[in-house]
Amino acid sequence: MNFLVAGLNYRTASTELLERVSVNDRNLPDLLLQLQKQLGETVVLSTCNRTEIYTTGEDLDSARARLIASLGAMADLNEDEVSAVAYVYEGDGAVRHAIRVTCGLDSMVIGEHQIAGQVQTALRLAGEAGSVDTPLSRLFHYALRSSRRIREATGIGRSRLTVSSIGVQLVERAIGSLNDRHVLLVGAGETGKLAARTLGRMGAGQLTVAGRNAERTERVAEELGGDWVLRDNLGSAIANADVVISATASSEPIITMEMVQAALENSDTKPHSVVMLDLAMPRDIEDTVGKLPNVTLYGLPDLQAIADEHRADRAGAAAEAEIIVDRDVPRFNESLTALATEPVIRALGAHAEEIRLRELQNGFRRLKDLTEEQRSVIESMTKSVVSKILADPISFLRTRDDDQAATAISRLFGLPDEDAHVESEADEDNAR
Repeated sequence: MNFLVAGLNYRTASTELLERVSVNDRNLPDLLLQLQKQLGETVVLSTCNRTEIYTTGEDLDSARARLIASLGAMADLNEDEVSAVAYVYEGDGAVRHAIRVTCGLDSMVIGEHQIAGQVQTALRLAGEAGSVDTPLSRLFHYALRSSRRIREATGIGRSRLTVSSIGVQLVERAIGSLNDRHVLLVGAGETGKLAARTLGRMGAGQLTVAGRNAERTERVAEELGGDWVLRDNLGSAIANADVVISATASSEPIITMEMVQAALENSDTKPHSVVMLDLAMPRDIEDTVGKLPNVTLYGLPDLQAIADEHRADRAGAAAEAEIIVDRDVPRFNESLTALATEPVIRALGAHAEEIRLRELQNGFRRLKDLTEEQRSVIESMTKSVVSKILADPISFLRTRDDDQAATAISRLFGLPDEDAHVESEADEDNAR
């Protein structure tokens, strides 16, 4: 069994292409069921900077071809086109990639914290859809544990940088002081809330939250210390804002050039300037909005320069993290091998213990005059002999990841065949 992952991210694909493959949480269950039919076990991780499909397969060539075809279908690209922009990792490479992604080493913002939560969500949704089985589940749980170890052992996550926080830094560089500025937050999700909190710490004035659901929007506005409007009134809200940050899960732009143009014309302040930051994937704000006078529009690709500044600051911590990743990959493989062979190891131990106890009792019946101390010495000796005899077979099993090793040990020691046992029970049921 092999792990595979194929994906597109901010380094390999254009924003337009990332928009095509982006999947929100509402649409993910249907996609997972579709991919499960094509690939088998499947987990999809889709964030503002990447979309990746994780799967497993016995035949690497076949699994790789189906994986690339599935990603190509999502991107509306043929095999050659998707192969030119996608990355594919297999085996240890896929395990390493999963750990690097989860701890933030592969993020635009090195060590950012949101990605671990996004990985947890991806795993949970796959579990709810029934598209994930034990191998991928163990991989992602291990990656999450490894991520926690890396953050504790290195400085990779210091100062809790996120895409949202460096987006706010970009806004501040464009607008100058944020003191007394009116900020409009479009969307009530975690990304937008992180940006709003950062703006608040940097001295921004009034905050307005715009959302679709009145109850949720009001709750988020209260949490952030602002007021709120429904998205139906987005135009008038933009007219009063100095900064607009949008981060919704909409599949289509919700802020159009016509909307912003009308808002600027209706503003009480003339000329009215506004800085807009689009943190959504797919994008919330039409590209053409940035061509309007007095509008400065930033998107996710514009964050790269600031992200690179922080990347340099964290180079030492990232190098330490890579060492831990290299150590954790073989450890994961060992744990997975143990999982696959553990039933045979348990059966082998039980089989040996049954023989030991039977022969020990036979010996005690023939040696009736033994003292308790002598009995104890003999019992300890038999346990030691059995342990030494089993040491090499168990070590052999724990260093192999194929069924042939387990089958060979089972036959060598005459262990019961679980499949045959199940078939025998089924035959008896049918006979009855």
